[in-house]
Amino acid sequence: MKKERLEMFTDGFIVIIITLMVLEIKLPEPDAEHFWLLIQDIGIYALSFVVIAITWVNHHNMFLSAETISTRIIWINFSLLFFMSLIPLATAPLCIHFYKRESHMFYGAVLTLVSLTYTLLQFNLNRLLKSINDKDKRRINKINWLATILYALSIPLSFISIYLSTVIFIMFPVIYFIPSKRLVKDLE
Repeated sequence: MKKERLEMFTDGFIVIIITLMVLEIKLPEPDAEHFWLLIQDIGIYALSFVVIAITWVNHHNMFLSAETISTRIIWINFSLLFFMSLIPLATAPLCIHFYKRESHMFYGAVLTLVSLTYTLLQFNLNRLLKSINDKDKRRINKINWLATILYALSIPLSFISIYLSTVIFIMFPVIYFIPSKRLVKDLE
């Protein structure tokens, strides 16, 4: 199969996921009494939106060098989309019950599964690509596994403190937007 067909399907599916996320979130009354709840809910929605956007951008970049894809890649991609489709489902309880550890555990479990399937997709696609050197493949693989492990750790850490899991949820989107030394060197 040509990669363009998979990419178009993935793009359309992710648009639907973001739309569902918007529809799932029930914001509190926009008054002075509920102002901080409103800010919290918008922040959680923004976090989920950014996680989806980062995954989409990385997915696009991952497929730039590919010309064709295998059936294995297609099914791992479908698994990734399935777990991404759970993000709206996990975002809503986190907004409604932010102080319940079960909400954090569910959100952490969903992000772990998204990260795991993304890591497997990247690993399997990199095995097919000759244009990426082995050093870069290992570096990408390490980063992906680190994200997966930390998201998985957010689940038991929720028992200790919901704020520990919150830090993990926020950490990767923040790190994503910090320019790497390599990028800065390339720009100079």
